[in-house]
Amino acid sequence: MRDKLIDLFKTSALIQGALAFMFGATLCYLAIEGRDMPDILAALIGTIFGYYFGTKTRQEA
Repeated sequence: MRDKLIDLFKTSALIQGALAFMFGATLCYLAIEGRDMPDILAALIGTIFGYYFGTKTRQEA
């Protein structure tokens, strides 16, 4: 288990997943509360999700 976590940190998969989850949760929170999403947050979420899922697609191909 420890070796797997170390490998995830080396490939930054754990960090990418954590960032995607945190920003996704923030998006959901703002939507539930009925608040407007700042433009910079929308740009960050798009960039992070695009990079995260883009690397996953590239690795599987």
